[in-house]
Amino acid sequence: MTPAMSLITVVIPTYNREKYLPTAIESVLNQTHKEWKLLIVDDASTDHTQAIVKKYLVDPRIHYMLLPENSGIGKTMAAALERIDTPYFVSLDSDDWFDEKTLEILLDEMERQPETTNVVFSNTVFWKEVDGKRELSEIMRPPLYEDKYYYLEAPMVWPRFYRTQAVRDVGGFECDDPMQGRYSHDKYMLLKLIGTGDIHWVDANLYHYLIHESNNSHTKNWPQWTKARKYILTKILKLWGDEYEPVFVYTPEGWIYVNELIPKEKPS
Repeated sequence: MTPAMSLITVVIPTYNREKYLPTAIESVLNQTHKEWKLLIVDDASTDHTQAIVKKYLVDPRIHYMLLPENSGIGKTMAAALERIDTPYFVSLDSDDWFDEKTLEILLDEMERQPETTNVVFSNTVFWKEVDGKRELSEIMRPPLYEDKYYYLEAPMVWPRFYRTQAVRDVGGFECDDPMQGRYSHDKYMLLKLIGTGDIHWVDANLYHYLIHESNNSHTKNWPQWTKARKYILTKILKLWGDEYEPVFVYTPEGWIYVNELIPKEKPS
């Protein structure tokens, strides 16, 4: 069977997620929109990821890429970007899953937008893993701002349905921060795209995010997140015109956030 012409690549970056990966893959297979490519990028997993993926490769729409060594999510997404040949792509974490209409709705919305729209996103349904079972936690309708500076501290958005060329135009997924792209790669990319174009929200519950003990964003990783965030947010402000000096505050738990933006004096 020859796959139909695809406009969308779904990227699943994964590392040692054998417990969750089948749910992510099945959520792509169950999409109402069938004309997609799926690229699973394995960041040198040491579990049974390769064996799990192998049984899905009978579907010609599904492709597998194994990285030679563990490099982190930023470098994994950078490797994926080199392989993408569709005008749009969307990332799906390997412990999360899509609503069955996610691709149908996001593609329709993006195609209605002007070319200045770099990203389309939606509401996120959060689940908690408790004693091996999923419990509904909350549904997040993300705050929307006219002023891009508010997005420095806005909650992250899911799913991120990207215009591929826009991502390439801003330099792709960079790993120049102190943690080499292992933390906050998604915020980094979103803020770069906000600096060059528009983002568009769809009022639909299209992404399911699972909270569990091995999430990359777990509080035990906050010291690493802090190092990455300080670098990234400082760089973004420079990319956005270098008009403000950030004042950072550290919480007792170790998180860092921008408390204030002080206008820089313009040369006379």
